[in-house]
Amino acid sequence: MKERIQLTFRTSKDANRVVSVSDPRDGLNEAAVRTAAGLMISANPFDAETGELLSLTGAQRVQVSTQVIIAPAAA
Repeated sequence: MKERIQLTFRTSKDANRVVSVSDPRDGLNEAAVRTAAGLMISANPFDAETGELLSLTGAQRVQVSTQVIIAPAAA
């Protein structure tokens, strides 16, 4: 099963923005997540209609499973 970290930010347009990071390293703690979120806020890498990232409001580790419904055609 694949894992992701989902970071929820409050934006300058009073909206929420969720950023997912695939394959997080083991042993992540609150301090590491807050540091990474701070870097994301400082870099402002997103051009979003929801506004600039202002603050981290939550973070969670999510396990993702995939079930194929229609398989891609072989090339």
